[in-house]
Amino acid sequence: MAPALSDFQPQPAPQATTAAQTAIGDGLVAEAQAFADELAAWRHDLHQMPELGNNLPQTSAYIQARLDEMDIPHTTLVDGSCVVGLVGAGAAAAQGNGVCADEQAGTVVMLRGDMDALPVAEESGEPFASTNGCMHACGHDMHATALLGAARLLKAREAELVEANATVKLLFQPGEETFEGARAAIADGLLQNPRPQAAFAMHVNSQSPLGLVLYGSPALSGVYGFRITLQGKGGHGSSPEICIDPITAGVHVHLALQELISREVPAAKEVALTVGKFAGGLAANVIPDTCVLEGTLRGFDVELMAHLKTRIAEVVNGVAATYRTPATIETLSDVPPLVLDSDMTQASLGYVGAVLPKAAFLPLFHAMASEDFALISSEIPSAYFTVGAAVTDTDEHFAQHHPKARFNDAELPLGAAAYTAVALGYIADHKE
Repeated sequence: MAPALSDFQPQPAPQATTAAQTAIGDGLVAEAQAFADELAAWRHDLHQMPELGNNLPQTSAYIQARLDEMDIPHTTLVDGSCVVGLVGAGAAAAQGNGVCADEQAGTVVMLRGDMDALPVAEESGEPFASTNGCMHACGHDMHATALLGAARLLKAREAELVEANATVKLLFQPGEETFEGARAAIADGLLQNPRPQAAFAMHVNSQSPLGLVLYGSPALSGVYGFRITLQGKGGHGSSPEICIDPITAGVHVHLALQELISREVPAAKEVALTVGKFAGGLAANVIPDTCVLEGTLRGFDVELMAHLKTRIAEVVNGVAATYRTPATIETLSDVPPLVLDSDMTQASLGYVGAVLPKAAFLPLFHAMASEDFALISSEIPSAYFTVGAAVTDTDEHFAQHHPKARFNDAELPLGAAAYTAVALGYIADHKE
């Protein structure tokens, strides 16, 4: 059974400044709940069109259509799969394309919602379940929808944003699950024209009750993803002596990599090295030409991670040489730990607390999962929370990435209001 909000002993959120409280007001949640049915419909639409990585043509088109309905200028990055909208002073200067110079935008805060799915066949039982073999099993449809809700709330306050000489940049990001979306968007100019002074993101949790907000820093581990290809010499299984067996080499590479953690990493350090893919051969009586291993290294200590990356290469090449199987090592992902700005975090807690006064705030967000928002937070001051989104019609709650994972539509108005509150509060506290 998932815990109830009453099971937690919350810590009070920091008090938002008077200026921020005035800007946020006390009606955001009610205003968002007034179009909760539309939010749910948007989310169900997105849930039924899950797409992977940096290739989100349907999802991007859907987001752009909703922004067009709100008269919010936007542009696309990452071959059209990343959508960036502007609300406020920068919107008029953007001339309909979602791009403007820094001096035209004033104070700029960026809100990020990711929107890619997972290669998981859905078993949630929801009437709006996907059927294409992919699934929003991590709740990114929730994030994108809540950000659309925030877009509507902010658009209704655009005159105030213009008067404050401020702009909210809306980032609908692809490729979080593959750790490639933020990097590609940044390379395409995400943090320019206009450059944000701060950023905020949230992530739903399918096993936490509505109203539970977790925060912390470093929040999530860095991740280094790798692929090792061992080149052998194939042949008949009856004559291994005239072959070079890459599977044998792969087994020893795998064992040697595990010993890196047990023999070279202090026990107090949080490090995980996992080889999750081992592929070699197609028949029982054939020695293949190649064997491929794929895995991830995760940790919070940047210097230790750098050392282990070097050691992985040394160990792999050493073992490969022993077994006469030249090795190729490819980097699949390389994302730093999610380190968040203390001042931005404390301020954002105050903003969210102002709009969700019954929320429970706990400084317990610290996990070995990873998140490419870290590439943004390493560039500009950022805050990132997890928010509860467990369904209430069952005692059975599945974790994110599970084919039976479900999320509560009732979180959508709360998420939309929270996004909006952070933007309005930050702008009130940082007027130029």
